[in-house]
Amino acid sequence: MSGNVKKMVKIGVLVGIATSMASAGIVQANPGGWGDEPCGKHQRHGAREMGQKLGLSDPQKAQAKALFQGNREVVKPLFTALQVERKNLQGLIHADTLDETAIRTETAKIAGIEADLNVNRAKMEAQFRAILTPAQLVILKSLPKKDHRRGDVPPEPAE
Repeated sequence: MSGNVKKMVKIGVLVGIATSMASAGIVQANPGGWGDEPCGKHQRHGAREMGQKLGLSDPQKAQAKALFQGNREVVKPLFTALQVERKNLQGLIHADTLDETAIRTETAKIAGIEADLNVNRAKMEAQFRAILTPAQLVILKSLPKKDHRRGDVPPEPAE
Protein backbone atom coordinates (compact mmCIF):
# COMPACT_ATOMS: atom_id res chain seq x y z
CA MET A 1 0.00 0.00 0.00
CA SER A 2 1.38 3.42 -0.85
CA GLY A 3 1.93 6.07 1.81
CA ASN A 4 -0.98 8.18 0.57
CA VAL A 5 -3.38 5.25 0.66
CA LYS A 6 -2.29 4.41 4.21
CA LYS A 7 -2.87 8.02 5.24
CA MET A 8 -6.34 8.00 3.68
CA VAL A 9 -7.18 4.74 5.46
CA LYS A 10 -6.00 6.22 8.76
CA ILE A 11 -8.09 9.33 8.20
CA GLY A 12 -11.10 7.18 7.35
CA VAL A 13 -10.65 5.14 10.51
CA LEU A 14 -10.32 8.27 12.63
CA VAL A 15 -13.45 9.76 11.09
CA GLY A 16 -15.24 6.47 11.82
CA ILE A 17 -14.15 6.61 15.45
CA ALA A 18 -15.20 10.20 15.74
CA THR A 19 -18.55 9.43 14.16
CA SER A 20 -19.22 6.59 16.56
CA MET A 21 -18.17 8.74 19.53
CA ALA A 22 -20.42 11.60 18.47
CA SER A 23 -23.29 9.18 17.84
CA ALA A 24 -22.80 7.65 21.25
CA GLY A 25 -22.85 11.12 22.80
CA ILE A 26 -26.05 12.13 21.12
CA VAL A 27 -27.63 8.83 22.06
CA GLN A 28 -26.63 9.31 25.69
CA ALA A 29 -28.07 12.84 25.64
CA ASN A 30 -31.27 11.95 23.79
CA PRO A 31 -32.78 8.62 24.87
CA GLY A 32 -35.01 8.62 21.79
CA GLY A 33 -32.10 8.82 19.37
CA TRP A 34 -32.05 11.13 16.37
CA GLY A 35 -35.25 13.10 16.70
CA ASP A 36 -36.84 10.19 18.60
CA GLU A 37 -36.62 7.91 15.58
CA PRO A 38 -36.58 4.12 16.13
CA CYS A 39 -32.87 3.89 15.20
CA GLY A 40 -32.04 5.50 18.55
CA LYS A 41 -32.52 2.12 20.25
CA HIS A 42 -29.77 0.62 18.10
CA GLN A 43 -27.45 3.55 18.80
CA ARG A 44 -28.00 3.26 22.57
CA HIS A 45 -27.30 -0.46 22.36
CA GLY A 46 -24.08 0.22 20.44
CA ALA A 47 -22.91 2.80 22.98
CA ARG A 48 -23.74 0.47 25.87
CA GLU A 49 -21.96 -2.40 24.13
CA MET A 50 -18.88 -0.23 23.53
CA GLY A 51 -18.87 0.76 27.20
CA GLN A 52 -19.00 -2.89 28.20
CA LYS A 53 -16.19 -3.85 25.82
CA LEU A 54 -14.04 -1.04 27.17
CA GLY A 55 -14.89 -1.98 30.75
CA LEU A 56 -15.78 1.58 31.72
CA SER A 57 -15.95 2.21 35.45
CA ASP A 58 -18.96 3.98 36.93
CA PRO A 59 -17.03 7.28 37.22
CA GLN A 60 -15.93 6.94 33.57
CA LYS A 61 -19.52 6.27 32.51
CA ALA A 62 -20.65 9.37 34.38
CA GLN A 63 -17.89 11.45 32.76
CA ALA A 64 -18.76 10.14 29.31
CA LYS A 65 -22.45 10.77 29.84
CA ALA A 66 -21.79 14.35 30.99
CA LEU A 67 -19.44 14.91 28.05
CA PHE A 68 -21.96 13.66 25.52
CA GLN A 69 -24.93 15.44 27.09
CA GLY A 70 -23.03 18.71 27.02
CA ASN A 71 -22.22 18.13 23.36
CA ARG A 72 -25.88 17.64 22.51
CA GLU A 73 -26.55 21.37 22.70
CA VAL A 74 -23.70 21.97 20.27
CA VAL A 75 -24.68 19.41 17.63
CA LYS A 76 -28.46 19.68 17.76
CA PRO A 77 -28.64 23.02 15.89
CA LEU A 78 -26.01 21.79 13.43
CA PHE A 79 -28.04 18.69 12.60
CA THR A 80 -31.18 20.78 12.28
CA ALA A 81 -29.41 23.18 9.91
CA LEU A 82 -28.01 20.24 7.95
CA GLN A 83 -31.48 18.77 7.46
CA VAL A 84 -32.85 22.13 6.31
CA GLU A 85 -30.00 22.73 3.86
CA ARG A 86 -30.23 19.21 2.43
CA LYS A 87 -33.96 19.70 1.89
CA ASN A 88 -33.24 23.05 0.19
CA LEU A 89 -30.66 21.36 -2.03
CA GLN A 90 -33.11 18.65 -3.04
CA GLY A 91 -35.61 21.35 -3.97
CA LEU A 92 -33.00 23.06 -6.14
CA ILE A 93 -31.96 19.80 -7.80
CA HIS A 94 -35.56 18.90 -8.66
CA ALA A 95 -36.66 22.42 -9.63
CA ASP A 96 -38.17 23.05 -13.04
CA THR A 97 -35.27 25.32 -13.96
CA LEU A 98 -31.60 24.69 -13.35
CA ASP A 99 -29.82 27.20 -11.11
CA GLU A 100 -26.26 25.93 -10.97
CA THR A 101 -25.05 28.81 -8.82
CA ALA A 102 -27.75 28.19 -6.20
CA ILE A 103 -26.96 24.45 -6.18
CA ARG A 104 -23.26 25.17 -5.68
CA THR A 105 -24.01 27.69 -2.93
CA GLU A 106 -26.32 25.27 -1.13
CA THR A 107 -23.77 22.46 -1.49
CA ALA A 108 -21.10 24.71 0.01
CA LYS A 109 -23.39 25.45 2.97
CA ILE A 110 -23.85 21.72 3.53
CA ALA A 111 -20.11 21.12 3.28
CA GLY A 112 -19.49 23.82 5.89
CA ILE A 113 -21.97 22.29 8.31
CA GLU A 114 -20.53 18.81 7.75
CA ALA A 115 -17.03 20.21 8.38
CA ASP A 116 -18.25 21.72 11.67
CA LEU A 117 -19.76 18.37 12.65
CA ASN A 118 -16.59 16.49 11.74
CA VAL A 119 -14.42 18.86 13.78
CA ASN A 120 -16.85 18.45 16.67
CA ARG A 121 -16.65 14.66 16.35
CA ALA A 122 -12.86 14.79 16.48
CA LYS A 123 -12.96 17.02 19.56
CA MET A 124 -15.47 14.73 21.26
CA GLU A 125 -13.37 11.69 20.50
CA ALA A 126 -10.28 13.35 21.95
CA GLN A 127 -12.21 14.28 25.10
CA PHE A 128 -13.61 10.74 25.36
CA ARG A 129 -10.17 9.18 24.91
CA ALA A 130 -8.88 11.44 27.71
CA ILE A 131 -11.09 9.63 30.23
CA LEU A 132 -9.86 6.19 29.18
CA THR A 133 -6.98 4.25 30.70
CA PRO A 134 -4.09 3.18 28.45
CA ALA A 135 -5.47 -0.39 28.42
CA GLN A 136 -8.91 0.88 27.38
CA LEU A 137 -7.34 2.93 24.59
CA VAL A 138 -5.76 -0.24 23.22
CA ILE A 139 -9.16 -1.95 23.27
CA LEU A 140 -10.82 1.07 21.62
CA LYS A 141 -8.27 1.03 18.80
CA SER A 142 -8.90 -2.67 18.20
CA LEU A 143 -12.70 -2.34 17.92
CA PRO A 144 -14.25 -2.21 14.45
CA LYS A 145 -15.21 1.35 13.62
CA LYS A 146 -18.66 2.29 12.37
CA ASP A 147 -19.13 4.48 9.35
CA HIS A 148 -22.80 5.42 9.09
CA ARG A 149 -22.59 5.28 5.30
CA ARG A 150 -20.65 2.04 4.85
CA GLY A 151 -21.14 -0.02 8.00
CA ASP A 152 -18.20 -1.62 9.80
CA VAL A 153 -14.70 -0.52 8.92
CA PRO A 154 -12.07 -3.10 9.93
CA PRO A 155 -9.44 -2.03 12.45
CA GLU A 156 -6.23 -0.74 10.96
CA PRO A 157 -3.56 -3.46 10.70
CA ALA A 158 -0.52 -3.05 12.94
CA GLU A 159 2.56 -1.83 11.11
